[in-house]
Amino acid sequence: MCHAQEPVWQGIYTAPKGVLLDSAEMVERWRHEIIVHAGYTRAMPPNNLTEMTPDERVVIRNWGNSDSTQKRAALN
Repeated sequence: MCHAQEPVWQGIYTAPKGVLLDSAEMVERWRHEIIVHAGYTRAMPPNNLTEMTPDERVVIRNWGNSDSTQKRAALN
């Protein structure tokens, strides 16, 4: 994963734009950006390197539209 304290993607040494997504708290903190960049647009992952499917993007949008309690439960 690129957005980790120690990214495992070859050639990436720090999380892009300093955005860490390696804990439930950080995912919740960046929820809006995740929804926008991975759910509603194809900006992430770049060049769709992980081959995210349209159905997976729907899952992200649905998660984004759910209430915070459900979001936290899904992350744990």
